[in-house]
Amino acid sequence: MNNLIETISKNNKLCNLVQKDNFVGWVFSIDYENALIMTNDEWKSNVRGIPHNSFLIATSLDTEKFATTQEIDKEVILLRVTNSCKLPQDDDMIKTRIDNYQNQQQVEDLPNQQDYDILTKNKMQFSGLECRVLGTFYLKNENLYLGSDIENYSTALKMKVYMPDGESLQEIVNYVDPIRKEKFKEDFKELGITKDVDPFRIGTVRYTSTDRLHRSDLNDLIPFSIQPSDFLARRTAVLGMTRTGKSNMIKQTVSVVKQVSEECTLDIGQIIYDINGEYANANDQDKGSIAEIYKDDCIRYRSVKTEGFKPLLNNFYTQLEEGHSIICDCIREKYGSSGAADLNLFMNSISFDKPPEGNKGETVRWNQKVALYKTLLYAAKFSAPSNYKVYFEANKDIRRLVNPDVDPKDGLTLYESKIWFTNLRRISQEIKKEITDIARNKKSKEERKYNPTDADIIDHWITEECRIMLNMLCMRNDSDGYFNGYKAITEAQKYHSFERDSDVREEIYNSLCEGKIVIIDLSVGNALIRERISKDIAEYIFNQSMKIFTEGKKPKNIVIYIEEAHNLIGKNMELTNTWPRIAKEGAKYRIGLVYATQEVSSIHPNILANTENWFVSHLNSEKEIKELAKFYDFGDFSQSLLKSQDIGFTRVKTLSSPFVIPIQIDKFDPSNFVKGVKNE
Repeated sequence: MNNLIETISKNNKLCNLVQKDNFVGWVFSIDYENALIMTNDEWKSNVRGIPHNSFLIATSLDTEKFATTQEIDKEVILLRVTNSCKLPQDDDMIKTRIDNYQNQQQVEDLPNQQDYDILTKNKMQFSGLECRVLGTFYLKNENLYLGSDIENYSTALKMKVYMPDGESLQEIVNYVDPIRKEKFKEDFKELGITKDVDPFRIGTVRYTSTDRLHRSDLNDLIPFSIQPSDFLARRTAVLGMTRTGKSNMIKQTVSVVKQVSEECTLDIGQIIYDINGEYANANDQDKGSIAEIYKDDCIRYRSVKTEGFKPLLNNFYTQLEEGHSIICDCIREKYGSSGAADLNLFMNSISFDKPPEGNKGETVRWNQKVALYKTLLYAAKFSAPSNYKVYFEANKDIRRLVNPDVDPKDGLTLYESKIWFTNLRRISQEIKKEITDIARNKKSKEERKYNPTDADIIDHWITEECRIMLNMLCMRNDSDGYFNGYKAITEAQKYHSFERDSDVREEIYNSLCEGKIVIIDLSVGNALIRERISKDIAEYIFNQSMKIFTEGKKPKNIVIYIEEAHNLIGKNMELTNTWPRIAKEGAKYRIGLVYATQEVSSIHPNILANTENWFVSHLNSEKEIKELAKFYDFGDFSQSLLKSQDIGFTRVKTLSSPFVIPIQIDKFDPSNFVKGVKNE
């Protein structure tokens, strides 16, 4: 009979949490939120101390008599040590210690065991701990469940307290309730994953910065694993100061998602906004960059032409609006608001919106404007194929004035187009001067070179937008005074590539749909353009996925990573802007977002409110700590986060874990993730 009871206890998941050898005290006060524990120096020594923020379990359950235990006692309460507390006799004990110190004859005569009687010595070893109630473990249909609170407490109940380690602690920190496990299977099936995917280890349990007793050998390192489904179509925050392990964590996540993709033969695209270039390029601090590890499945982009990188550059001759916007940013950066009047008009009065189909007159004018704009690019030495031509209509009246032997409708090379438009402006200025000279009697009507109707022909053909660009082309204002003209736009040359014949956003999205890792190296280039490119790519990904979803189809799985997120996701952004929309609505379109930053308060509140996974290392500001404390139970770690600056020491809350867990993140090791090597 005793053997049967022992067998039942060993197979009981609730009983297995209780390790009798790890007894550390009793609960002497408890309510729905907190518990006060009485412990003893000897008991603490037996478990190598009780660190701040460590886990304890409290129960009145006798694991050897589980079958005969009252139903109300068949539970284990999970606690976290948050502080010390006073016992009623503490003041008396302090007085006793002080009296003893004062009675010493010499400084060297420190108190020893003989200084106290046995009873006093025994009482002095007791102390109190304050703990937060994290939840209640209990059995239901032979499965282990964890409620996030306690259902009942009894002040008369004698509850023993234990310090979990080994398998018990591993069960606690990696606990996922049965309902959520089934939900994972459904979520995976919805994402197109039909096989079981094991959790991936990312680190080991670590309570304090002082890393001595509880992690003294490999057997003490309790592994913590993450559920891959937590990061697909979810939001993840990686928060902490520089050099505290944010990039290491993101590399772990990228590799986990990639491994899931390969094991499940499911295309999961990943795009990394690499602010500092550490994912696209190898550095001394890491064993390899993501681009090196996954070189066959990784595509790198840069906004400046670089060997090994695809151009994150649009062809300004084909992407007219985007090119014009970038040129305007460069002009603003160089001249501010002090540029010539025509430069300001070029930035604020030119539009390349296509006219509606069927509006022939507007289409003709649009083609003329586009041809002139491309000619302006050519003059500013924006590279183009040698045989590149522009086409536009010019009626016989305007051709008579400019060059009767040339019809632009048949096509002009950019060199020929420059001559044609330069002549057009020259003739326009000559006609204006001639009219002025006649009005001032400096020239008689009989001496005029042009017909009276030629001015109307010119005025009808040269619209306000064309006038501005003609002045830019010829570097002359309306009064024929010199200004920089097309030379003012040459700064934008490095953001143009005539080799691209498709939209870079579309190319990136197609690569993501194929399951590639795309790295946008934003470590070089203009800051304004970096922000614009980042936003445009993200907006395109979001809109395309949303379009597929609204058509009743399933979008591809995509995960977006943002380093230095405060540069791209401002807290004052409108909810209708791209990044808040991705954070709020991206999940239903199968878009996951992982963002890293040093400042919690710098991120849009809507994004924070919709974040399921949190990885937080050292924060150096009480303001940021208070902001973080608004979420989950991070408030318990306020002092630890503020003081400890250890690299990789991270407090983790994932979608699966019901509470925050302090972890030492493993150093990223490519050998755990490359093909043919199984993650252990």
